[in-house]
Amino acid sequence: MMRMLFYRNLVLIIVVFLTSCSSIKEQNFTITEKKHSVAALQQDVDLTYQILKDGHPGLYWYITKKQLDGKFDSLKKAINEPLTTVQFYQKLAPVVAAIRCGHTALRIPSTNPLDKLEKEAIKNKIYPLRQFSYAVADDKLIVINNKSKNKSIKTGTEILEIDGKPVRDIFNTVSTGFSYDGYNVQPKDKRIERSFPQLYKIYFDEKDSVLIKYKTDTNTVETFISFYDKKKDDVEKKKLDTAKKVAKTNFKNPVKSLKYRGNKVNNEYQLDFKFLDQGKDVAYIKIKSFSVPTANFPAFYKQCFDSIALAKSKNLVIDIRNNPGGTLSASLALFAYLTDKEFVYLAKPINNGNFNANKYETGLKKLSYYLTGFNDNGNLYEDKDGNFFSFMKGYTAQKPNKNNYKGKVYVLINEFSFSASSLLSANLKGSKRATFVGTETGGGANQCTAGRIPVVTLKNTKLGLRLGLNRMAPVYQQELYGRGVFPDIEIQSSLQDRISNYDRELQWILTDIKGKG
Repeated sequence: MMRMLFYRNLVLIIVVFLTSCSSIKEQNFTITEKKHSVAALQQDVDLTYQILKDGHPGLYWYITKKQLDGKFDSLKKAINEPLTTVQFYQKLAPVVAAIRCGHTALRIPSTNPLDKLEKEAIKNKIYPLRQFSYAVADDKLIVINNKSKNKSIKTGTEILEIDGKPVRDIFNTVSTGFSYDGYNVQPKDKRIERSFPQLYKIYFDEKDSVLIKYKTDTNTVETFISFYDKKKDDVEKKKLDTAKKVAKTNFKNPVKSLKYRGNKVNNEYQLDFKFLDQGKDVAYIKIKSFSVPTANFPAFYKQCFDSIALAKSKNLVIDIRNNPGGTLSASLALFAYLTDKEFVYLAKPINNGNFNANKYETGLKKLSYYLTGFNDNGNLYEDKDGNFFSFMKGYTAQKPNKNNYKGKVYVLINEFSFSASSLLSANLKGSKRATFVGTETGGGANQCTAGRIPVVTLKNTKLGLRLGLNRMAPVYQQELYGRGVFPDIEIQSSLQDRISNYDRELQWILTDIKGKG
């Protein structure tokens, strides 16, 4: 065993050393400019399907084998000329998306800076489209927040074109590879608005300056938006920080010195807690992700529920809108505070058995596959029926937290409540522990694939294929197959609500509490 670990570590050291010495310029060329031969592209098509058949535990949950075979065969036949990596991505991504698995998707690899100066310049560069946040409605791109130097673009402004490309055409292009869990009805508009700058970068050049055409009350205007260096923007940042501090003082009875919340994203904590009323009768926990760097979820939960117990709050609002998921342990630990009974959180995490991403790689990574005994997962078991599974916390009986909350619980969900947040929702819904407000979760109510999620590099085009290796399912199963967790009260803030910063879903909850008070 010790010898195996020695060889594994030795191989990893060699891989890192040789990778650092390899030609970054050549790698970037392969990704951005090189046209791959028809034979090489078809080889990557076959490799993609083989990886999925070897590792994906639910490949045919929502599509038959015959249908998926046909899609891959049709793609191979349609490839009749050399393509760049990005062009190939645009053809392969829709086929992978046909599996209807939100955790399974292609990734275009990032290019690497050639030297330290270039790395530093890129690090501090705020590209034009990243200077705005957006709403998308009826194929229209609306500015919600403007962080650019051009303050003539107001909240609510409709962008018509970017570098001469109509917005509707851009939307049709960037949405081709969207993948969902099962048959969840998730509007493409919502996916686009969440990641518009990143999606645009995949299909079009991320330039230092872009020409934007937008609509005003009286006419249309064209203007260039250029990048700026965030290191040279200290004055504006200080103003923004000051404004944030002032805004925080407007909250009623915020909990002071709240610790363990981890890193900020866009100047906002991903974990937050406060009381929504003067009497501290309504507690509010917001969790934007169950995976937050430097956060301590157990400590955060303890401080939240200690505060709730001390205040004797009768109502608790848990906001997991736009929560893409994260670790199983963080999701399970929250559920333990919301029940007073012993519980099982997770059905058996079935998988396909031995799977090692390095099996499909080349060179030293391929060698490490053999040196590690063909499998890099020591946490693998086989049941009496011959099914492979990985042991995970929550699969066996768990005890409720001693400081569990017994009051009324409301949960805010939407189409971006996914993976671990959808798993939490399914267990709360199944145990009839909460009232759900919002829209159907994007994550499947009955199952998804997660657990271990490797990214395998395709041999020729260097695209990354991401897939979950375990079936992750709550113990509660709903009858409607292939859909998310549905709200008890379906409601969603309108575009005008968002422009005016009015939270219609949360306001419904506060009105409901007041009516029952």
